[in-house]
Amino acid sequence: MKMKQQGKWALALLVAAGFQTAQGDPAASSNTLARSSWYDDMQIKGDMRYRFDNIQLEGQPNRERERLRARVGLYPQINADVDAGLRLGTAMTVSGAPGEGNPKSENQTLTDQNTQKALYLDLGYLDWHPHAVPGLDVIGGKMANPFIVVDTYLWDPDLAPEGLAAKYHVGDKVQFLANATYQWLKERATSDDSRLYAGQLALNYKPDADSHVMVGASYYGFQKMQGFQVLDWQNNNNAWGNTITKQVSGTTTNSLYANEFKVLEGFAEAGTKVLVPVTVFGAYARNSDPGNNNQAWTLGLLLGKAKDPGTFQVGYDYRHLEKDAWPGALPDDDAWGGGTDGAGHKFTLVYQLMKNLQLCGTCWLTRENIAPGETSRDYKEFMVDVLARF
Repeated sequence: MKMKQQGKWALALLVAAGFQTAQGDPAASSNTLARSSWYDDMQIKGDMRYRFDNIQLEGQPNRERERLRARVGLYPQINADVDAGLRLGTAMTVSGAPGEGNPKSENQTLTDQNTQKALYLDLGYLDWHPHAVPGLDVIGGKMANPFIVVDTYLWDPDLAPEGLAAKYHVGDKVQFLANATYQWLKERATSDDSRLYAGQLALNYKPDADSHVMVGASYYGFQKMQGFQVLDWQNNNNAWGNTITKQVSGTTTNSLYANEFKVLEGFAEAGTKVLVPVTVFGAYARNSDPGNNNQAWTLGLLLGKAKDPGTFQVGYDYRHLEKDAWPGALPDDDAWGGGTDGAGHKFTLVYQLMKNLQLCGTCWLTRENIAPGETSRDYKEFMVDVLARF
């Protein structure tokens, strides 16, 4: 906060200097005052996380890593109807594309002889929320996930979709929520582009300040997936669990999706306070294109809320994600190493050490390759985080 105030004072001096040089020029003076106004309303937020990570995959040597995540964002109010967001974050470099970073993780592994860690544009968007239509937000750019997500079984929590989205809510005790999006998945110069058109409706009933019951449904219509090359940020033709066909072109063999993805999801969440906050949630999704291996579901529980120093939160969920229920490039990349074709348990414990500082523990007990006829393997991962927010 002190640094933010100092920054504002420094900018105020620059503005004052600019105002002096602009005397006699009304246009320049007006522009200076406008810039001062949006800066006064700008928020600066970020976080730093240090992680110890242990992975145990059946049949493979155990792997231990220590990892760092650093993010900082600027969120200015452009005017009364428009906000913007710009956030930079660490990430691993995409193989063969040094200008791009891992879309599902902002972790940097401590390695490679103290090399510098890359920063990427993590968020960059405009948010139009017209006063004439209260409750409406129209967002364009690289944004936080615009959908209601009760668990990460379909969407990795670090994934920032790119495209356009509209979000609408109305009501107080009974809220109606509607979200829609048009997202770019893969732009191709010489063939059709892969995109996502999706919509979501939900009702949220809040009988009091501590309780709510929410039910909703989502439809995800992926376009130009079947017969097109798999989405793999590592550029290694990895299908992340999905069924594929092969295309040979000279000395190159490409992996192509064998199915389209037309996914209907239903979800529910309910919460109240019984000594501590209690929330239960669940979701079920089905891809209508393939005839089998096309279902996914999750069920979970949260107890407590880590907010004030000395408070805690305990979480558990079980998730089941079949091979072709969902594009494998998108789900949580910590569950059985990422992708589809897996199932298992997630346990979390969060303790608020002090203001803006948390100690977090996560344990994954899962299995990969669960489809009939495959050889499944145990996948275990244990993570301990120290997370600071500012």
